[in-house]
Amino acid sequence: MTGVSRRAALGLFGIGATGIGVGAGVLIDRSSGSVNAAGAGQAAAASTAPVTVASWAATRGDRYYIGHRGSGDVYPEHSLEAYLGALAGGAACLEISVGMTSDGVLVCMHDPTYDRTTTAKGIISALPSTVLRGIRLSLPQLGPAWAADPTVQVPLLEDVLRAVGGRAVLCLEAKNGNAFPAVLAAVQAHGLKNSVMIKLGYNSARIAKAKAAGYPVFAYFGATADVTADRIKTLAGQLDRTRDCLVIPTLDDDNLVKTAVETGIPVWAFAVHRRSEAAHFFALGCKGIVASSLKYVSTAEPSATADTWSFGAIAPGEMTKDPSSAAYAPTWSEDEMRLGAKGSQHFLTLGQLGPVAAAAASYTVEFESSWPTLPGTTDDNMSLVFGHADDAYYQHRSGLGTGYHAILRANGSLELFRHQDGQPDGVQLGSTAKTPAPTAGQWMKFRLSVTPSDITWARTDVAGATISASDRTVRGGYLHLGRSSTDGVLAFRGLSVS
Repeated sequence: MTGVSRRAALGLFGIGATGIGVGAGVLIDRSSGSVNAAGAGQAAAASTAPVTVASWAATRGDRYYIGHRGSGDVYPEHSLEAYLGALAGGAACLEISVGMTSDGVLVCMHDPTYDRTTTAKGIISALPSTVLRGIRLSLPQLGPAWAADPTVQVPLLEDVLRAVGGRAVLCLEAKNGNAFPAVLAAVQAHGLKNSVMIKLGYNSARIAKAKAAGYPVFAYFGATADVTADRIKTLAGQLDRTRDCLVIPTLDDDNLVKTAVETGIPVWAFAVHRRSEAAHFFALGCKGIVASSLKYVSTAEPSATADTWSFGAIAPGEMTKDPSSAAYAPTWSEDEMRLGAKGSQHFLTLGQLGPVAAAAASYTVEFESSWPTLPGTTDDNMSLVFGHADDAYYQHRSGLGTGYHAILRANGSLELFRHQDGQPDGVQLGSTAKTPAPTAGQWMKFRLSVTPSDITWARTDVAGATISASDRTVRGGYLHLGRSSTDGVLAFRGLSVS
């Protein structure tokens, strides 16, 4: 299956004869790299009243979501596809970063360089816009399907404003200070002033300039180390609680979050990847969640009952320890997904399958697994983790989360454990079943069956490899797959929940 058909089959966007139709009929012309201005981007906005900051504030309620870099966990960040994907997922507000090339062209990019997110190298402001013709966005953690033709381009701000202007509130940040006047001019030229918030760092001198120009402000702390109680209070003193927002990173210090909430300025938390994170910050009083997988984070239902690894693209809700980092990226090969990060355990949250619809009743998980490269220690294991109440990240002996882990060690031992939040050691259920030790490249089959009272864990490619235990301690609906080793490569395929 080609990269194009893989992406189409995943439903990320539809394929057209001359380009890719994304969202509500917007056409990206791959020959020029621009949005068809006569297409549906403006037509859709013109058919209804444009979304403004005021209209959104009047209808969004006390808990709402903002697209982070579009929806950057599942689309190439700050691409037109990411922005339109977020809109299709229900976003009414998008966060958009803007850089400027040496010849004054505004492009949507987070970093000051092309290095991390594209196939090019170099400082954006030091290179002319002609380099855009020979590069594409490249984020390995999203999967190989995104590298196939037609490739995803660095979008011009002009094209983005045409495509999404008036369809959502746009929180625009000029990453290059010299681009600030040009960004405001582009907003004015498109008649979008009432639909834009200006995004600025907590200590930016341009906060006063943006407010003087009549724009509401998205004022943010970019790193946890920047956040102090005094800085929160100083920033809040510059903001208007009816128009502006105070944006904080996902802090571990709940007291600082509460300090921000107590200012009365609407507090937004970023970047949120998991439903469990969103629930935590909402509970602390935050109003907005700046979500990197907006459709997934803003809903509570499973979107699949089987893996989509053969399509070569990460699924919404499928998350490593850090979904935004290539360091923990899975790799894909034909119909399998591989976990091979070196130096640490490597686990994948299967949020797209959760919560399992029958978690409180009976369900079965089946899959195949193989070690293309065996771990260095035979006591290390392949794990299926289940029974978790939420999608918080799991890895062995972290003491985080309550549930079960069903494992096969590299020496062939099949085992079943229950683990408790706050306790690194698990409790073994049933007896160890001895099976043949896996060999490199050998595919093995597994089945987990859960009922309200019993758990059965089996390796089904060999006879007599079954563990059964009566245990009804917990019955949550989120799953994880992974390996406890800090080396080796572990592959999975054919996973389904029924």
